[in-house]
Amino acid sequence: MDKTNKNLSIIIFLFITISLSAASGYQYVGDFIEKGLNAISFFIGYFVLVAMFGIFKGVTLFTRKQLLFLAYSSIVFVFAVYLYPYFKYSDQNQSALMSTFVFDLILNTFIFTVLYKEASNELSKSNR
Repeated sequence: MDKTNKNLSIIIFLFITISLSAASGYQYVGDFIEKGLNAISFFIGYFVLVAMFGIFKGVTLFTRKQLLFLAYSSIVFVFAVYLYPYFKYSDQNQSALMSTFVFDLILNTFIFTVLYKEASNELSKSNR
């Protein structure tokens, strides 16, 4: 692939990813922090999806450190996205929020496990 196509592809990818993340954050009902957390969470989610697809295809797309960053970010942002409104709106009924929190936490724990294991595999490949 020539350099122009390579640069153009990453520019288009980042434009679409940032645009969709910003739109998601903007339409989210909440204060500025909630909107920001939602946008960042979506942005990281796109890279998690790319990493998961790369793992499925057996292609190394991210370094070990990048995989670890995505793994830990997936867990950290689940807590941030749910716990910030939980404490901010503590005077309201939180049962619906917590039921989706548990589902997201379980799903992101699986994602964390897959990405963490892949990062460990990358470490063992580099040590050979």
